[in-house]
Amino acid sequence: MTKFNELQEQITHLSQQISLANSTIKSGQDFDVTDLPKVTDFLCQELQDLAPAERSKLSPKLLALIEELDNLTITINSNLDKVRVEIKETTSHNKAARAYTSANRPGKK
Repeated sequence: MTKFNELQEQITHLSQQISLANSTIKSGQDFDVTDLPKVTDFLCQELQDLAPAERSKLSPKLLALIEELDNLTITINSNLDKVRVEIKETTSHNKAARAYTSANRPGKK
């Protein structure tokens, strides 16, 4: 298998991983994305070794990959925002509960 074909397969595999991550995260489940930066860095390094004509053949797939990564970033940030709101609401609730409990303690004036 040529380097071009290998990179083409790796790009396809990465695209599938990003799609899976996106749908998993959207459904509220966890997905480990820590390897994505390493994989994308590796692909970028390997692409530099290709002839310009071969790199240009991969251009549409790479542009699509960038868009998929951008969409994944949006999904992750959206979920992080939801978690931040939940934490804030929980913290407010806990503060109110502690204040109520403290105010109703026997012997407290």
